[in-house]
Amino acid sequence: MVLKQQSKVIFAEAGKDFVDVLFSFLTLPLGTIASLVRKESKLQPPEVALSSIYQSVENLPRECLRTDTCEEMLLLPRNSMEDFCSSLKINIDDNEPTHYFVCNHFQCGYKAPVLISTFKNKSCECGSMLEKPISLETSDVFDGFIKSNHSFMITDDLKVFPNSLDKVVNVLKDSGIRNTSSLSEMTVNITEIQVVDLFKFCFCSKTVLTDLFLRELPRDISHESGRITYWKHKANSCDEIVVKVVLRKSKGKILLAEGKEDFADLIFSLLTIPLGGALQLMGGCSYVGSVDGLYKSVVDLDEHYFTTKEVKNKFVDPLLAPQYKLSNLLPLSCDNFPNYFCYLISNGLGFETCCLTSMYKEDESFSGCVSSKFVDPLSDPSKNGERYIKGPTTYIATDDLVVTPSSSISVMSLLISMNIPVADLLEKEVRIGMVEAVLILQASLTSTSALTLGLSHLLTKVKEN
Repeated sequence: MVLKQQSKVIFAEAGKDFVDVLFSFLTLPLGTIASLVRKESKLQPPEVALSSIYQSVENLPRECLRTDTCEEMLLLPRNSMEDFCSSLKINIDDNEPTHYFVCNHFQCGYKAPVLISTFKNKSCECGSMLEKPISLETSDVFDGFIKSNHSFMITDDLKVFPNSLDKVVNVLKDSGIRNTSSLSEMTVNITEIQVVDLFKFCFCSKTVLTDLFLRELPRDISHESGRITYWKHKANSCDEIVVKVVLRKSKGKILLAEGKEDFADLIFSLLTIPLGGALQLMGGCSYVGSVDGLYKSVVDLDEHYFTTKEVKNKFVDPLLAPQYKLSNLLPLSCDNFPNYFCYLISNGLGFETCCLTSMYKEDESFSGCVSSKFVDPLSDPSKNGERYIKGPTTYIATDDLVVTPSSSISVMSLLISMNIPVADLLEKEVRIGMVEAVLILQASLTSTSALTLGLSHLLTKVKEN
């Protein structure tokens, strides 16, 4: 429904297909979002620190990563709701779905537990590679998120409501509509390219539908930069990361921060968080375009509109994809794979079929049905810990979260490039807890001054070195 004189969308009416697409935005990991924002289209949102994190991983020397899988996990993070997204009419997450691999030597398929990897570059205990594809046998049927027999109203800022007369009246009143004769109806069919633009508008506009359908592209877009929410509670001192920051005293701006691998790991692991999970950590207040309203719509929507109660729960309590990990500072867990069994059908020369199933099977045609075990892609027996980043290297991050290994030369080069008088520099030590980690996450979505915004409340509480 369009207000003709002002060329403004008041609301749209849509069914399952379009609402499923909107809700799918919340399932996308931030690394996928950083990649999609760079995707070529007529709209380019303003730069934010999230893009710098993504580029830092692309440029990071491989020897800084704990395993040879870490780069793929950070740059192509998996969606914990990929099965539900696979049936969407338009799915803008073009990352490969999860695949399963077992050892090339068929003899290993008879030994319990059978080792399974979801990445192709892992090794079996026998020394061979886990790279033989294995199919997943399942009776599960996925049909998006919303039941097909409902229609919805979507406001210009992407708030979604079930269709009802009172909601229509309220939206008209809230929009200042006095006479319905000023309204006209417009029908549109949305392409995948438009969905990508719609997704980008979510992060920088409060009038998403108007911008997409009634205004010409390309054009400059700006967002409400630098607004974040401060929490009063504080994490336990045992859950803190110590970093040193270099400030420009005259402007109260953080230029650089230096910390150990746990600091770099915190920043890089932000790429694995689904957008809905990030919003949950922020209490639903990201101040990013229209995503807060979209998130609240999903959380508030009655569960009977969803295909299953499980789907609603996955939006309310988002999870990382299985085998992904976050810093202990951010209370977001990962999903788990079911307990799978591996069964084999042999032709006498080697198995013809190797399948995973969540149910134990017995059949005369099977050569065996044994339990399985997933290989941890972050675990390396030669290196302690399960982070993405190796130590004991120290790392530096700029205010816009460009992260690189630290060295005296690199620090000096950065300071020289900033052309700031030495007398205007001040070094301080700060401790990053859960509150600060969430603030940095929030600032990374809205600003290129993520460290200054995320840590500024600490700068008056610490002693000068």
